Amino acid sequence: MQIRVDYAVNKVMQTHRGQSEDAVAQAIQDQLRSVGVVPNGRQIAQYAAVISALPLLPPNNRTQ
Repeated sequence: MQIRVDYAVNKVMQTHRGQSEDAVAQAIQDQLRSVGVVPNGRQIAQYAAVISALPLLPPNNRTQ
């Protein structure tokens, strides 16, 4: 189960850095439910606080 939690949190970390804690928490809940994990509110709040404090990723401007 922890692997699924890590997967969901990493996915949200890539897309929701620097956004509000509420938006990040909702995204984590949605991701966890999509992989069949019942979210733990306290754990989600901790992850959301950390992810919302991260700086935004620079845009990916790779040319192929």
